[in-house]
Amino acid sequence: MSNVFTLFCTMFFSFAALILACVACAGSTKNYTPINLIYVAQINLSKMDLTKVIPDISSSLELSSVLPSYFNIGLWSYCIENSAKKVTSCTSPDGIEKFNLKSLLYDNIQDNNVLSLIDSVASLILPDKLEKDMTYYNDMAKCMFITIIIGICLSFVSLVFSFCRSVFHLRLITFFGGFIAFLAFLSLLISVGTSMATYIYIRHILSDNYGDYGISLTLGKSYLGVLWGAVVAAFFNFFCWCFVRATPRVMYVQPPMMEKREML
Repeated sequence: MSNVFTLFCTMFFSFAALILACVACAGSTKNYTPINLIYVAQINLSKMDLTKVIPDISSSLELSSVLPSYFNIGLWSYCIENSAKKVTSCTSPDGIEKFNLKSLLYDNIQDNNVLSLIDSVASLILPDKLEKDMTYYNDMAKCMFITIIIGICLSFVSLVFSFCRSVFHLRLITFFGGFIAFLAFLSLLISVGTSMATYIYIRHILSDNYGDYGISLTLGKSYLGVLWGAVVAAFFNFFCWCFVRATPRVMYVQPPMMEKREML
């Protein structure tokens, strides 16, 4: 494998990892397709029993007139979907999204009569399992957020090193290029791993404690697909760096043999 082709592969895979990670990170920040369809997890309220969540509410009141049917949770913000599975709006990006189900429901109640029944967020009758584990969740959320940012930055740095290595034949650039590529792969792998572990844990809590309320959670397939694609691209980037030679190959040509002349 020639050095030129290997360096081209590092450029291609580092660029692919950079773009895919950026797309995953930007998911659910704007109500534009396909950004609004990329989310870490989706909260399904379409089958929620309002009379159990808010005991004083009228049983004849339809859910769609009070709350959105779906919440699409991203890294920075969340989007709202109606019962027809159409995204209607997204919140402004404001940092790491915290999974606070009480606040999420309270902030999105659309009926003034329902709001008048609630004196505070604490009036929502929901189990406290998530509240007790909120510190654990927030730490995991910070981890998956920080590691994807690190992965994006390192993928860009790796791309820069690939260009530099194609111009300058220095061992130091080759070493640091491979090292940066490995760190980018590791950061993105940690991010997707913590994302899956966190929301699988949240889904387990919801199924055990919120099933009676009709509230469920599913993982975002588009987000995981894009981020896993970034992880695979970052791995191939590191793999290709392992075959980049530190110095260009020098062809040794043996000089012609001098003919021996017989002495007379």
